[in-house]
Amino acid sequence: MRDVRGSSVLLNVSHCRRAHQLIYRNSFDAIHKILRNEGIRGLQKGLFPAILKEGSKNFFRIGMYDPFMTMIHDPKTGSSPPWKRMLAGSMCGVMGAFSCNPFELIKTRLQSQVSAANAHQAVGHQFQYKNSWDAMVKTYASDGLKGLYRGSVLSMARSFVGSGVNLTTYSMMKEYLILKRNWKDDWVLDMVAGLGSGIASCIAMNPIDVVRTRYYNQPYVNGKGTLYSSGTDAIKHIVQHEGPSAFYKGFTTHFLRIGPHFCCAN
Repeated sequence: MRDVRGSSVLLNVSHCRRAHQLIYRNSFDAIHKILRNEGIRGLQKGLFPAILKEGSKNFFRIGMYDPFMTMIHDPKTGSSPPWKRMLAGSMCGVMGAFSCNPFELIKTRLQSQVSAANAHQAVGHQFQYKNSWDAMVKTYASDGLKGLYRGSVLSMARSFVGSGVNLTTYSMMKEYLILKRNWKDDWVLDMVAGLGSGIASCIAMNPIDVVRTRYYNQPYVNGKGTLYSSGTDAIKHIVQHEGPSAFYKGFTTHFLRIGPHFCCAN
């Protein structure tokens, strides 16, 4: 069996094996072991690049949605069709994904790092960065700007699908509940629609999340991955060695992250 060390962060692929040994049985087992061995700080690894990622991504993903919709649809003609909402959401998602890729890359690698004392639970390649700035400097020094944007095509594909599904589902749920079910347009409606869109987004994005995480978090020699040469290569090996169900590894943890996020951010 091929070593799948490229699958790392607990948010995406908590069922990863290292040297054919099962490290985490499921998402909750991962949370329990990280808390036991590393404490709360272990669960907050990568927090700073995560904040930078969300800020830069949502500037485009959410901030540009309404202006883009105004460009492609005249509200005087009535409600916009689903395909226009999907297009606007997807395009905004792509812009956001490209802008935040360096932060996403660094966050993923930092989250997989463990100390020498916890080497028994290490998954993914251990880059041994001191902090976010150190990770940025070392990545740029070894691979240049291209290194910081490694996997950006996968990120843009993920956001094209995820943001399109999210913003379309969110806007259509709100419209349905207001017009057909007479709900008030208040924070409760926003949270319900956000949660529903989060479920749909998680289903759509998780396969790309798994592939991207493995591609991000593998050793690179002379700018080339030693486990996966591309996202397509990663998909091929996952299907061949683990089966299609592997694309939904970490689904529970993924939803626990983006569900509350979409409840509050949409």
